[in-house]
Amino acid sequence: MAIDARAPGLTRRTVDEVADSRQEPDWLRARRQAAWDVYDATPNPGRTDEEWRRTNLRWLQWESLAPAPARDGVGRVPSTVPAAALSPSVTLLVSAAGARVIDISPEARDAGVVTLDLAEAARTQPELVRERLSTTAIPPEQGKFQALNAALWQGGALVHVPRGAALAQPILVVVCGDAGLEQPHLLASLGEGAQASIVEWWADAEHDSPALVNGATELFVDSGAQLTYSHVQALATDARSILSQRAIVGRDATFTSTNVTVGGRFHKARVEAGLIEPGASVVMNGAFRLGRRQFVDHHTTQGHLAPDGTSDLLFAGVLDGRARSVYAGTIIVEPKAQRTNAYQNNRNLLLNSGTRADSIPRLEIMADDVRCTHGATTSTLEPSHLYYLCSRGLPESQARELIVEGYFEAVLDRVPHEGVRDVLRGVLTAPAPTSDGATGI
Repeated sequence: MAIDARAPGLTRRTVDEVADSRQEPDWLRARRQAAWDVYDATPNPGRTDEEWRRTNLRWLQWESLAPAPARDGVGRVPSTVPAAALSPSVTLLVSAAGARVIDISPEARDAGVVTLDLAEAARTQPELVRERLSTTAIPPEQGKFQALNAALWQGGALVHVPRGAALAQPILVVVCGDAGLEQPHLLASLGEGAQASIVEWWADAEHDSPALVNGATELFVDSGAQLTYSHVQALATDARSILSQRAIVGRDATFTSTNVTVGGRFHKARVEAGLIEPGASVVMNGAFRLGRRQFVDHHTTQGHLAPDGTSDLLFAGVLDGRARSVYAGTIIVEPKAQRTNAYQNNRNLLLNSGTRADSIPRLEIMADDVRCTHGATTSTLEPSHLYYLCSRGLPESQARELIVEGYFEAVLDRVPHEGVRDVLRGVLTAPAPTSDGATGI
């Protein structure tokens, strides 16, 4: 059965159409239908909800949402993605039509790395999917958008790095946004003692741009494993996007995430890490560069559920034009999570008087043997710094760019993989667009 992307609105029938089009097993169809029931019963988010208090969704017409067309024409990585600079071990291209491997290195093949379309994986390797898909990391009960993705994801991808495997080069997952409602879903897992780097890059298909991207990323880092994960949102200037991202980190495992946002007019991200076993270690990085009337809202959670865990978060943003950002971060320490060491820091640099940055740090501590601190700073360009650089012969525009580049180094220095770090630096140091456009909020 084909999906009717032209039909206005989404219904339970749409869920069946998606499952039929991918020949999905009965258990996955049932899981989609259960998620749809949650979506249907969940009120639309609004300003009375704490998470959405500072985020305006008046632009979203729920009744007009329709799945993105499953075109077969997305056959190559968009030119805006610097794939060659990353030298990936695997390149996976994801669109509404599904996911397919563009290239895989002998290193990845010999290591037994699994990269598949998610629906295909549910049919052929359910042991890697059934237990973890939309269950413990991002269940549909988390919210309206999470339930919508669990019910109607189309561009799904599975990445699994088996126990003990180690990859020197990153796995690149390119999500190509298309017209309509794009709903990618990445399920990635590292077996015990495995080591890998994953880069998820949201870009536009070169023939169109999405009306809305509602994506979910579920990451599982098993005992002793080390995962470096980066997410780049580089959609077209008129795109809007919602991201739900959560990592489950096991005993003595290490997880480093970096979220970079430069595209679109509206982006809201829920970025979470759950340290569920003793000795887990998490570093959470974020960097965004905004211009025009772009709007970005990050909600982060460092969830400590077991003793002897460490988490360290730094989110930094540079705003120009009439851009606006919201950052709300929470450190949660459950009663059993004794000897937790957690830190959270949000920094904002305002380049224009028309910008605004809201920062709301929170602590929820239910254990008594912990060290948890947080900080937030918002500042403008220091005139003396500009004067110093200009007095050495630099034009003011170049002096400003040098200050911005230096500002992001505090975040980039925390990215373990050198090649990924260099690519992210290139994304952030490209000047933010300055032409005025429609507001994102």
